Amino acid sequence: MNSKIRKLIFLVSFVFILTSCKSECKHDDNEKGISDSCYPNSKKPSQIITYEEMSDMMIAYDKGAKIELDKYLKKESGGKDSVSTEYNWYKLEDLKQYIAYIERISKEKNIPVTGFRIYPTQYPKNYSDKKLQNRNTLIFTPTTTIAGKEDAAFEPLYSEDGKPVGISEFLEKVRRKNVQKGSFLSFPKNINDLESSSANRLRPNPPY
Repeated sequence: MNSKIRKLIFLVSFVFILTSCKSECKHDDNEKGISDSCYPNSKKPSQIITYEEMSDMMIAYDKGAKIELDKYLKKESGGKDSVSTEYNWYKLEDLKQYIAYIERISKEKNIPVTGFRIYPTQYPKNYSDKKLQNRNTLIFTPTTTIAGKEDAAFEPLYSEDGKPVGISEFLEKVRRKNVQKGSFLSFPKNINDLESSSANRLRPNPPY
């Protein structure tokens, strides 16, 4: 094999490697002015619902749980507030960043992420932001497969390689506040300061 052929093969191989390793996500508009998606599948998902379904669920909520939630908020606020949370808003870029963060830290532990649990919760009576006190909110928590259950909530930050730990391990310790020295984790002195990989910081309406 002469030197010209070797150089040609090397050049073709080099170009192939460069193009194969290229992983940047570009948002270039196509000829219709629509930005191409960075996700592998942008087809309509099976979870899409009709407006009739949406309307029925909203009416059921307004005539059911919301009535009791409004009463509760009015009671706890001393009559200052009487309309419970109507919706929570999450900025698109924040959602994308959160998903990317969870995928990265989970991949570092060789734990596949199967999805997210979305817990309906409530800001406590003594929450630092008075406008949010007693209002409904949501908490996003990553899931993986544990004991054959694919929607098991886990904590990638403190899991070992290939060994996911459920969030219940941490919630119980926070609630009991009796963490012992020499446990399988190095907890801070104040257990309440232990960082999680779950997300909240939604913008509820009301009050915004």
